[in-house]
Parts: sequence; structure tokens; C-alpha cells
Amino acid sequence: MKRWYGLFLGLILWSGALSCSYGKSGPETLSVLAWNIWHAGHSKAYGETACNAVAEILRTSGADVVLVVETYGADTKLADALGYYHRSLSNNLSVYSRYPIRKTHLFPDSISTFNFGGVEIDVAGQKVRVFDMWIHYLPDASDVPTGLTGSELLAWEKSGTRDEETARILSILRPFIDESDSVPVIVGGDFNSHSHLDWTEATKDLFNHGGAVVAWPVSRMMAEAGFIDSFREMNPDPIIHIGTTWMTNPQAEPNRQDRIDYVYYQGKNIRAVASQCEDCLTGKEFRFRGKTFFYPSDHGFVYTKFRLDKN
Repeated sequence: MKRWYGLFLGLILWSGALSCSYGKSGPETLSVLAWNIWHAGHSKAYGETACNAVAEILRTSGADVVLVVETYGADTKLADALGYYHRSLSNNLSVYSRYPIRKTHLFPDSISTFNFGGVEIDVAGQKVRVFDMWIHYLPDASDVPTGLTGSELLAWEKSGTRDEETARILSILRPFIDESDSVPVIVGGDFNSHSHLDWTEATKDLFNHGGAVVAWPVSRMMAEAGFIDSFREMNPDPIIHIGTTWMTNPQAEPNRQDRIDYVYYQGKNIRAVASQCEDCLTGKEFRFRGKTFFYPSDHGFVYTKFRLDKN
């Protein structure tokens, strides 16, 4: 009798341990894609061919969250193609999510919705705040004068408003940054500016950098605010992995193969596990995940996969 009782008790304890082990919530993954699709992906030059290609590329990517810049009327088409929840933050910015969108964050009294906004999504019980961003394109990143010193290039950069816009956005984000250890924060989009992580001592004589090492202000401000550049974190050598998202045309001068589109993040319970930049000449064939597409945009996109740990 004692032997059967002991066996029965052991079975209960074993099943309890099993239920504890398998009942515990494990980590979730979240993939985020940021892309300036170039005037809704249906420019006058390419029409519906380009718009359809945007939808097909996004669907093939399998991204859980898509941050679009230059949406310009493509909102419903892309939402229908993906079958996702979506928010049109403005004519320019839109967010698509596989996961439910619980809140929308807009700050029209501080900065235009054309430039910045975001959502809070629910990833299997974990809240995540995701923001879409576009800052001014002038002075044009493709027109960086070569042969100048780093300080001279900083003066050129600061002749525009990108540093001011970024400072304003980071001020808006401060309450969310303060809560990022419980609710992770992701910021992606078209920053129209270079990175201090790319224009380094190692690359000063490469990629038409003209011998300059430059502490580009926007990327530096993001880093100082605690944000991690997911692509550069996963691909730390800018010589091996340039991360081009702009100016790949070999006939263009200067042909720097610039990286101006980013996915940044911060928070105790989130970390990047993979990141890639994909780019192609506008209107050319694009090979992606074993398929061939028409490439519709003048920007490349950034795709980052994150691991989320439950609080």
C-alpha cells in the first residue's frame, strides 16, 4: 500500500513540475521592418506595378510590424494585403501590426504627425511601443561635400533642422524611455542622415567619405538617449556590412552607398537577435527570400528581429 501511495505521490509531484515547466511563458519574437516606400509605391514612372511590389515584398518579409514612410494613400491597400491591424498616423507615416494595436500616440502640439507618431501593441501580453519617424531631407544626405573635415561636415549638417527635430522627438519620448524597462520602445524610419557608427576611423578612406570621421548628430543623440542601432549592433563592422539604404546607383556621384534608415530600440526585456538592410536600384529586379520582385522604392529597408522577455 505504501509503495503504491509513494508512486502515486511521485506521479503528482512529477506532473506538477511538468506543468510548471511547460506553463511558464517563454520569450516571444518580434520582427520589425522600416521602409520609405517612395510616394506610396506607385510613382508616376511605375504605377500599380510598384504599389503591388511593395505589398508583395512586405508580405514575403513576414515582418510582424511594418513602419512605412511616404504612405501617401497606400494605407488600405497595404493593410488588406498584409491582413494586419494598422494606424495611419498621417499622410506620410503609417504602422501595420500583426498584433493588436491598443493605443495610438500622436503629439501634434509638439511635432507634426507628418514627422513622428506611434502605437502601443500587445505581443502575447507584453506591451511594446513602436514609433515611426521621418525627419527633413535637407541638406540632402546624397550631397555631402567630400574633402571637408569632420567639424566642417557637422556645420554642413546643422545648416538644416534634423538635429532640432530629433531633440524635440527625444523630449517627447522621455516619459516612454523612462518606462522602457517595463514597456520596450522601438523607433524606426527614414532619418535622412548618416550614422557616427559608419563614418569612423576605419571607413574614412572608403565609400567616398573623403577622409572624414564624423560624429553625425542625429545618430549620436539617439545613442546618448539610450537607443541601440539594431543593424549596427548585429553587424558591428561597417567595412564588411555597409548597410546601404540609399544612393546605390553606380552612375550617381558621389556613390557613397549610404545608410540613412534605421530601427532603434531600448528596454530591459528586449534585445535584437538579427538585423539586415536590403536595397536595390529603383525599377530593377530584386531577389529576396528566394523570390524575384520589381523594386519600387528609392530607399532600402531595414528588417530587425527582436527577442522579448516577459516581465
